[in-house]
Amino acid sequence: MLRMLAYYWLPGDNDDQEHPNAFEVIHGGHGVKLKDIKAAFPLPGQYHFRFKMKWESGAVWMDVTNEDSMVPMFEDKVIAKVLRVNWGKLQMPRQPASDVPSASPDTSPMASGDSEDLLFGDSPAPPSQAARPSGKDDFDMLFG
Repeated sequence: MLRMLAYYWLPGDNDDQEHPNAFEVIHGGHGVKLKDIKAAFPLPGQYHFRFKMKWESGAVWMDVTNEDSMVPMFEDKVIAKVLRVNWGKLQMPRQPASDVPSASPDTSPMASGDSEDLLFGDSPAPPSQAARPSGKDDFDMLFG
């Protein structure tokens, strides 16, 4: 196994392309694959990688999305512009409705028959669903 540095910058984090960050990548010796980059990338979350490569007389950024593809090199270095897709927060699994505690009838804000709008305080509540014709939604009411 071989080790090399991969250089990267995140434009959305105000990183400077002229002073990139770096991390170590371990690869099999036949080039660095996208899956090697993703496995070693030091930041949590999901990212999209663009790699700098020579094209004719200049440089371009190439998107690599296939995990088994070799990433391009530029001047014998891996240089990536990294775009954050998400921070990688774990979402809590939704509980089935039967497991969600419900308010008892005597403590429910609507139990007393108040028409108070719970989101905006004492503004009038929107018309109830029962007032609409069966099978009609707001779109149907406006354009139907």
